[in-house]
Amino acid sequence: MTGALTPGAVPNFFSPIIPPPQTPPPPSFMPTSYQPSFQQPIVPVPTNVSFNGGPHILEYNLSKTGTYQGVPGQMEGVSAPTSATSSLSCLKDRQLKVVSLGQYVFADTAHAGEVLRGLNEQRISKEFTDLRIIVRGRSFEAHRNVVASNNLYFKELIKRSLQPQSSVGQNEVLKVVVTDMSAEAMEMLLDFIYTGLLSAKSCSAEALLEVTAKLKMEDFDQLCDSILGRELSAQSCLSIQIMAEALGCQELAERARSFALQHFQDVAAAGELKHLGKIELLAYLSSDELNACREEVVYEAAMAWLRQDPANRLQYAAEILGTVRLPFIHPSYLFNVVDGDHMVRSSEECRDLVNEAKRYHMLPHDRNGMHSTRTRPRHVAGFTEVIVLVGGRHTEGEGQQALNTVCCFNPETSKWYPMAALPFCEREFFSIVSFADNIYITGGMEGGNVKADIWCYMSSLDSWNQVSRMAVPRCRHSSLVLGTHIYALGGRGGPGNLSHVERFDIVSSHCEALAPLPKPVHSAAVVACNNKIFMFGGVNEAGRCASVIQSYTPLSNEWSFIETPMIDNKFVPAVILDSLIYILGGPFARAITIFDPKKENIKTGPNMMCNRLYSSAAVVGGKIYVVGGLSNLDGHALSSMDVYDPVESRWTLMHNLPCPVYRHGCTVIKKHLSIHGA
Repeated sequence: MTGALTPGAVPNFFSPIIPPPQTPPPPSFMPTSYQPSFQQPIVPVPTNVSFNGGPHILEYNLSKTGTYQGVPGQMEGVSAPTSATSSLSCLKDRQLKVVSLGQYVFADTAHAGEVLRGLNEQRISKEFTDLRIIVRGRSFEAHRNVVASNNLYFKELIKRSLQPQSSVGQNEVLKVVVTDMSAEAMEMLLDFIYTGLLSAKSCSAEALLEVTAKLKMEDFDQLCDSILGRELSAQSCLSIQIMAEALGCQELAERARSFALQHFQDVAAAGELKHLGKIELLAYLSSDELNACREEVVYEAAMAWLRQDPANRLQYAAEILGTVRLPFIHPSYLFNVVDGDHMVRSSEECRDLVNEAKRYHMLPHDRNGMHSTRTRPRHVAGFTEVIVLVGGRHTEGEGQQALNTVCCFNPETSKWYPMAALPFCEREFFSIVSFADNIYITGGMEGGNVKADIWCYMSSLDSWNQVSRMAVPRCRHSSLVLGTHIYALGGRGGPGNLSHVERFDIVSSHCEALAPLPKPVHSAAVVACNNKIFMFGGVNEAGRCASVIQSYTPLSNEWSFIETPMIDNKFVPAVILDSLIYILGGPFARAITIFDPKKENIKTGPNMMCNRLYSSAAVVGGKIYVVGGLSNLDGHALSSMDVYDPVESRWTLMHNLPCPVYRHGCTVIKKHLSIHGA
């Protein structure tokens, strides 16, 4: 080609180039080599023009044409470009680019898609195919070059099949047998290679995961997570998790696992857990995140897995049962169902696990010394260990009033939650205990009358019901739980102190009298430890502090006592923490007395932040909480809690009781909490 092209003229790709005739000199703003051509065919207008040096990239819109007027950049009916960066849409995705003067690039962005569409039509009609893939009895035709250029899996597969020793020629149909993929997955994979489209059905989870693994593209991991994540159900989540883990789709695997943990009860009811391997089942049952409304559901799922194949699985019975939080199973279920199961009774290790759970229920004061995963509550949404505050008296200004309100405190969130109110309004001087997450109230005084009735708060129903009566009415007494019995000790039942002791069997609802107290007292601190009951101080017949420790052995039904000036407490609680008994306060004192039941010695502990009388206490999360009380006889009730951390050996003060309160009851249970009910 001779001569130069104008910026507004391009060669006609469909006819010979006609050299331009001689023309007048170009305008001063054009390059000196510029030669306008009046004979040039109709051409499009450049949309990007630059004559400031460097490469000239001119884009022509092939959908716009006009008659060249001899002025650079102008055509009839089309205005000249106003910016070197302006761009116009293209007709049928076709563009002509002037890279520099004399150099052009024609681009058709639809070309590749048209070629691929034609190849797919050939594949469907089996034209020019040279590859036959056989998957589990189904045959698929394809082109070697197409599938090998698109996917590394097929490239390696074809290269292995075309080794030098292979008898298949380049022009012959190559047959390969695929054993590591389903026919459905192969069909989806070939469709994607030839069309760029992946049609997935909710029932094609396994096939979709296989395709993702073969394509090895991050986008498809996200595709699986998006599609299959919506299809998770109690019937499918476990199989999706296993497949996702096997094929390296970690995000989807974790999402499926979280779904199974959150909907464990439905998954267990669907029977899918029975098909898991031992390791997979252990991972689920041992998780703190497992969401089961009752631990009985977890136990039943574990036993169903063992019974699915007892010949091969019974050897793992202790290992499987060890992941069940047996101490959190209801006592009646534990004693009547778990303890009587022949699989459990046939294994000494399983019996040990059941006995541990029995001790947890029968010796509630020893729970803080039981440290294992089985005695740790699961992190179920809304289910936690709480401190329950029951009744008491409230001071406001110069007035006082009895309370029938009941509320619970979550130490993890420092929030209070309402519970069902007491069924009576003016009762005080009662005693409360908890057993199997239910609360029991014994005795008390109401309207000048001493009561003998026993009331139970059912945590699952959030309601109170009278369940029995004691043999002797009493108030200002002490009570505790040991085994499946509630013990009522001393107190006042008339004009003087009671020496009478009785216990109520929670299972049979039967009451029986026991050996009487050697020193009749009321308002004493009491705990159970090492299968013995320890009773500290209290108020004697003379109305003074009883400096005495009384201990009771249930097996022999015998009391013993020792008098010591180290004990000088009344109207204060005691708790057990790390096998030590803490007597919390004294007559308007902050002092702490610590008794070691094994060594039978007494020492003083770190003082509380406040003087407390008529307070109550509980142990949660390895810390002691001393709640409310009076700082002195003439003072108002306290609205604070003293909290003791044994690791740091110090007390801190929390000012967040619902109201100032004293003469109240306090215990600990596990309860489902509504996040909206605080």
